[in-house]
Amino acid sequence: MSDQRTKWTAIVVTCTDEASAEPLQYELEVRQKKGYIDKDVLLLTVEDPQTRVGSGGATLNALLVVSEHLSQRHGYTVVTSDVLLYSYILILHVGRSFCFDSCGRAFVTLPVRHASKGEAGYEGLVTNIDHLICTVTDKLSTGCPPGVWVCSTDMFLTVPTPPKMDWAGFEGACVISVPATQEYARNHGIYRIDKDGVIQDIFFRGGPTAMKMCALRDGTGDPSDHMVSLVAGVVFLSSRAAEKFLFLHALPGLDACTYLGMDSDVKPIELSLFFDILLCLAKDVTKEEFVSGEKGKPYNMAYNKKEHEQGIVRNARAQMWNKLRGLPMKAMMIPDGSHNYLTMSPKEHLKYRLSCPLHMDEDKQFTWANTVHSFIQGTCDVEESAVITNCTLEGHVTIGPKCAISHCHLQGDIDIPKESVLININSDASKALQQHSLSAGIFLQAFHVRVGGSQKRACKVYTVMGRFDSFETPYVKGTSTFCNSPWIVFLTRTGIDREDLWPTNQTDYDRTLFNAKLFPVWNLREDVGIAETLWLEGGGQDAGMLARWRLSWRLSFEDILSCVNLSAEFAWRRELFYGMGRHRVKDVLLAGDNQILMPFLRSAAVEGYAVQILETVDQGICESNSPSIAARGLAFIANILAAMADGKGGLRSGPAANPAWKSAYQLLEEGKLCEGMRALTKERSNWLGRPDKLVRAARHYEGGNQILIRLAVMTAREFIATQPGESPPMNKWVRASCPGRMDVSGGWSDTPPITYEHGGAVVDAAIRIDGKKPTVARARKIPEPHLVLVLGSDREHSVQIVCKELSDCSDYANPRSSGALLKAAVHCAEVISLPSCESLQEQLMRKYGGGIELNTWSDLPQGSGLGTSSILAGAAIAVLWRISGKTYDNSSLIHAVLLVEQMLTTGGGWQDQVGGLTPGLNIGHSEAKFPLKVDITPIPLSEEIQRKFNEHFLLVYTGKTRLARNLLQDVVRNWYARSPYIVENCDNLTKTAWECKKAFEEGDFEKVGACMNTYWSQKKVMAPGSEPLVVQRMMAALQAHVYGQCLAGAGGGGFMYVLTKEPNAIDKVTEILSSLEGAHEFTVHSVELDGAGIEVVMED
Repeated sequence: MSDQRTKWTAIVVTCTDEASAEPLQYELEVRQKKGYIDKDVLLLTVEDPQTRVGSGGATLNALLVVSEHLSQRHGYTVVTSDVLLYSYILILHVGRSFCFDSCGRAFVTLPVRHASKGEAGYEGLVTNIDHLICTVTDKLSTGCPPGVWVCSTDMFLTVPTPPKMDWAGFEGACVISVPATQEYARNHGIYRIDKDGVIQDIFFRGGPTAMKMCALRDGTGDPSDHMVSLVAGVVFLSSRAAEKFLFLHALPGLDACTYLGMDSDVKPIELSLFFDILLCLAKDVTKEEFVSGEKGKPYNMAYNKKEHEQGIVRNARAQMWNKLRGLPMKAMMIPDGSHNYLTMSPKEHLKYRLSCPLHMDEDKQFTWANTVHSFIQGTCDVEESAVITNCTLEGHVTIGPKCAISHCHLQGDIDIPKESVLININSDASKALQQHSLSAGIFLQAFHVRVGGSQKRACKVYTVMGRFDSFETPYVKGTSTFCNSPWIVFLTRTGIDREDLWPTNQTDYDRTLFNAKLFPVWNLREDVGIAETLWLEGGGQDAGMLARWRLSWRLSFEDILSCVNLSAEFAWRRELFYGMGRHRVKDVLLAGDNQILMPFLRSAAVEGYAVQILETVDQGICESNSPSIAARGLAFIANILAAMADGKGGLRSGPAANPAWKSAYQLLEEGKLCEGMRALTKERSNWLGRPDKLVRAARHYEGGNQILIRLAVMTAREFIATQPGESPPMNKWVRASCPGRMDVSGGWSDTPPITYEHGGAVVDAAIRIDGKKPTVARARKIPEPHLVLVLGSDREHSVQIVCKELSDCSDYANPRSSGALLKAAVHCAEVISLPSCESLQEQLMRKYGGGIELNTWSDLPQGSGLGTSSILAGAAIAVLWRISGKTYDNSSLIHAVLLVEQMLTTGGGWQDQVGGLTPGLNIGHSEAKFPLKVDITPIPLSEEIQRKFNEHFLLVYTGKTRLARNLLQDVVRNWYARSPYIVENCDNLTKTAWECKKAFEEGDFEKVGACMNTYWSQKKVMAPGSEPLVVQRMMAALQAHVYGQCLAGAGGGGFMYVLTKEPNAIDKVTEILSSLEGAHEFTVHSVELDGAGIEVVMED
């Protein structure tokens, strides 16, 4: 998208009748809510004041209406043209109904998606008008001065290369032209353009002479024999030109083109924008030619303008000449552009559906495919060349080659033969298709219509025709067909008479497929619908069917197009789109696909389908009976609720412990998924009324999500095993000392749910810092039957918590409560049971003959990034197991820490305990499956490589602290949304970890440093904002002196580890950082690879 894309002041859509205005306005507003149109753009739908005012009258009326609105916006009490001086206005003419798309040519649905913006943006059907808005906004109008752009919507307009236009000082009209063959141009308008780009003349359906005059010049400067400059249906009027154009509404006769004329009971006149109005600006057109109407005769004849209006029109032309003549009119030629009018030829329409010319536009905002916005069950068979748009296909539907199926819900055993077109066929109608064998090349479609007098009745009518049929060919001509067979064959086969189809007073040459009363819409005695229409296509002699058909009120194509129910048509498309989306959401949820759904969920909220999607997710969760799937489902629901709040209602993250949700949470904790979901759904219904309540409900669904993650992680309990051993005597301290953890590559991939849905791999080093193991836990049995939990090594400054009742130990789920980690460790190590009918004292006396004192501390600052809390948890469990007389292996301890962190609700992964409890250098890894199991593979290092490790690695304390939990929630949220950059980054994280392992084994420290740098980039993708400014400066200062550097843990502060190029470079690093502005609190520390891991001993 161009940075110079036009910022519209207003976008106006004109339509032919009042009934269309409201649905069209809604379509515009939906696009604005989805961000396809800027939020501050004024959107207007303006119905033509009367029928047949032409594109010129419709433009004048639209300009008047938008000027009124802009004048009111700026505080004027009357219409003032001054508002045009600084406004950018786009007027789009929707025009008449279209036989191949019930929503009109403007809303022909394209086989295309809006280009992905990751989890941002929205989803929706893309139509011709969407493409035209983008074309004008991003290509044609870039850099233009204020003014009015007017664009038809009855064509596909391709502009592969944005034209270069010098807009400096431009005042007048600028028409868009594209090359066209003379054969194509015979049915359209053409420009004669001089070498300076000035329009000399305009012709409609020009003959050979006109074609020669309008021929484009080839590379030698000679006229081309084949290509002419086509009227492309787009024009720009500068603010001065628009001001003059607006003034026309005040002139007698021309006021008939506006709603003011209608309100004044003035008879309307029909004016073409190009062939009645802009024609007077053409340089070589004389006043006499213009005013007399001589130049406009071909257009008037083509569109049957009434002769008695010509006098009024001549007067109007004279006034236009006087007002507008003298304005310059230039052409903006698009050399590689094309214009494809959406004709009434079925053969041409199928060609455009299968190979849309707009595909050649190479617009980066759109992604083309043969199947878009469709759900196709695996049992269906769709030929590769078929184009499927906004459809649901279920059962055993077979779609043949070169078919175009749009807005259909087909079910059952249905065979659609080659080159067929189906539009708007629903699941009920598809039952009739199961009993009918369609012929190849048939167009079958349904129209929603409103018929009757003042009390109009909404109903549906089905139509059928053949690929080779023509709407306009007279019935009596030998080439005239219906459903690809001569009329006589059709009439003989069915028993229908021609008088059944056309009035007796109509001549055979006036009788066409377009006005044949073929299609039943209502019957006094019986229901009629698709069965009768299918009989027309391929049924034989059937007296009952013929009688019912004759007794039915029947419509022609001409009738149908005059009474299309546009609201119902758009509603059906939306219903299908979100019905298909419900299938997709459920499939993605149950299959665990890495498919991004946020744009769709956000769109559902905008268009009022959020509640249905919520119900679909509820259903999918219950069907799955899987904590992992349910956790993602609750994340979906939280996202939908937040989208329903529409950016209002407060911050997304917040507390989630409202008592109203407690009973639902309890059911989830007990593993009762369906009961828990029903309880959540019931409570959710009380929170849908206001944005603030929606946001709070979203927080509580994320709270439920955390419960289910916890249940999923708890499957790791299977890999925790202890054996009976010797218990130390009373008052004998058992002490565990642990190294720090340095994550060299792969972190974040160990985080639930990523670790069990994607799989993880992390290279961790157990390190001594300045020669010391920084983390210690010790425990002893004491005579008093209570728990004493001590935080800190210094008795004078330590925090002591005494638990005498079970309730004193039960608040471990709040990580901010005092001693929460130690309480969780006590519970996880099965020192006590919660809940229990036994008191705390009774449990302790039975198991230990007294109480337990547990004391933990670390020499590292809070938020160091070196895994302190998880390593402390491991040390605490180790000493508690030891004094309980249990033996264990390292794997059991690592999995136990996973459980502790879930009990704490901090939601951490496994890399910290792998690095801090396991000796040396290792790669921990987990598979994407249940139960969650962490395997550890040691990375063997020679003595030489270990020495280099100790000499070249340093730790730098940045002076900044952070809490990983502040970053974790966003990472988990993005993972559940399957943001493409997150999924790709998780792939890269594990890949980098295995590459790092290999580099260590080979002793290639330069490659290790490269892995570290890559890893740091990957961390910033996972958690944007995790690089403080001071850290940026420190890394920049050290860059030339290190192979690699990275913040430890989740980032955001704490320790940074660096791999220096020179050995023993602690003084050098200190010197560099000391001269750095803002780096006042840093410290530099030596690193040694620890070969022992956790060491548990009894103190003397």
